[in-house]
Amino acid sequence: MNIIVTGASGFVGRHLVPTLEEQGHTVHALNSSDFTDIWLFNDIDYIIHLAVKTAAGGYCQTHSGEQYLINSAINTEMLHAWKNKYPNAKMVTFGSSCGYDKNVIKTEDNYLKGEPEPGYEVYGTIKRSLLVGLKALKQEYGMDYSYLIPSVFYGPEYDLHDKHFIFDLIRKIVSAKNGGDKVVLWGTGDQTRELIFIKDAVDIIIKALTWNKEIVNLSSGREHSIKEYAQTICNIVGYDFNLIEWDTTAFVGSPNKKLINTHLQDYNFTSLEEGLRQTIEYYENRSSSSK
Repeated sequence: MNIIVTGASGFVGRHLVPTLEEQGHTVHALNSSDFTDIWLFNDIDYIIHLAVKTAAGGYCQTHSGEQYLINSAINTEMLHAWKNKYPNAKMVTFGSSCGYDKNVIKTEDNYLKGEPEPGYEVYGTIKRSLLVGLKALKQEYGMDYSYLIPSVFYGPEYDLHDKHFIFDLIRKIVSAKNGGDKVVLWGTGDQTRELIFIKDAVDIIIKALTWNKEIVNLSSGREHSIKEYAQTICNIVGYDFNLIEWDTTAFVGSPNKKLINTHLQDYNFTSLEEGLRQTIEYYENRSSSSK
């Protein structure tokens, strides 16, 4: 198949593009520097739209205007190209868990109800707007899409400067184990998050190319507290969990972000221990080689 992948140099794209190529597909990989090339291809069967401007560590709160302008432009260009150049291609793209109202049960039919998560209103609104566009184009022109709402992805081949919580935990605990600064984590540690191992995410994205589901929580339905994640990492690297300090005055966001696993209950997700072991091994190898 001929497949366009936008945001190909991002974390998901770095895993997805090689997998698609190994399966024999022709992949047109686009990044921010060449995104306008989206109009240049022919006979496209699928579009996997990953391109987005965001980051962890407070970006959503401090760069709301930049985030709105850049992502609105990206999504508008993508939808125009889809409708006018590739109307027969199926699009697979992504929402965000912060698009959910904090008070609703996070099932797919509640995604557009209420307001996006406080602190992430702009990003959540942008992702909702993308879904509204997909729905409108399907309603008027019969175009096909799948919209995946993911939990946090993790795994090897990530940017060592990525500030998502799980990478931050690994960085701090491995550093402390090797004689670095003490580990100080935000909050009480009771806030819960869900992770999806990147290899599972890629497999599900590829499955979404041919299924007939429109909106899907990319979720295992299993949450763990920050304390549990930290304890598991400590067990793997050999660091005393009891040495961790907790800054209860720090901003921690939503107390939980549990997505309801509506469509993926039969999927065999990678265990937390195995996924973290592979991610930690990658971090240790990369960080030691960069010294």
